[in-house]
Amino acid sequence: MQIQRTSVSSHANRKIPIAVAAVVADVLAPRYTHNRIDHFMERAGIEGEIPPGINKVDKTRAWLKVANEKCTDPLAALGTVLVELMEVDTAGYGVQTDLSEDRQKVQTALGAHGLCYFKGGFIAASGATAVSKTIEEIIRERDLAGLRTEFDRIFKNVESDPATTVTASCALLESLFKTYIEEESLQMPADQSIRPLWKVIRADLNFDPGATSDQDLKTVLSGLVAIVEGIGALRTHKGSAHGQGKITYKLKPRHARLTAHASFTLANFVLETWGEHS
Repeated sequence: MQIQRTSVSSHANRKIPIAVAAVVADVLAPRYTHNRIDHFMERAGIEGEIPPGINKVDKTRAWLKVANEKCTDPLAALGTVLVELMEVDTAGYGVQTDLSEDRQKVQTALGAHGLCYFKGGFIAASGATAVSKTIEEIIRERDLAGLRTEFDRIFKNVESDPATTVTASCALLESLFKTYIEEESLQMPADQSIRPLWKVIRADLNFDPGATSDQDLKTVLSGLVAIVEGIGALRTHKGSAHGQGKITYKLKPRHARLTAHASFTLANFVLETWGEHS
């Protein structure tokens, strides 16, 4: 457990684990040419001197070692390197092939270090993997472009810019709420910030705590209200001090992940309930 926490706990510690680099090298080398592998590294912003005349496995490992030594966020660079392998169903020459086994090898190696590859070239902590993947599938199936943008922005910035991730988490919910209101032909509130939008949503989907007599369910629904209130307030303040005597609190990646996970959970519940009602 200590390894998992330290491997993703801060931007400075986002090194590519040696075991992950080994698996990536073993997977990329048989499928891509020397030039293609060099292209992946260049696109990821990995720059350095690689010994000439070495085989593709050793070259890939050498490139990833350079990433760990010189890149501000090595895992972000690795995510960019992996995009074609993880998302394009070809062997690198335009021939469609089954890459599921290689992709699983990469995900397994990342998972051993508490990480997961997400569509778009993002490598992030795997704590909310199941929920976030469900949301990603629904976004793709329903072609929800606004949610797709914010979903990607969350994973892109969770380590490097926690405040932006908090903003994107709030924007994801706002985008979902607006989409629901428009598609269900409900009255759009004049103030289209998260709280007024949520008020419309919770009334239409019967999420109002006061509408149920079950005390346990009422507590859970009250928690949803707290998520909306908290994310909205955090987005507004972004950890800045307000008023004399208050202590400035700097947002960290763990706060960004907490906010993102909370938004994923709420968004998933809304989407599932919406689907049942439809």
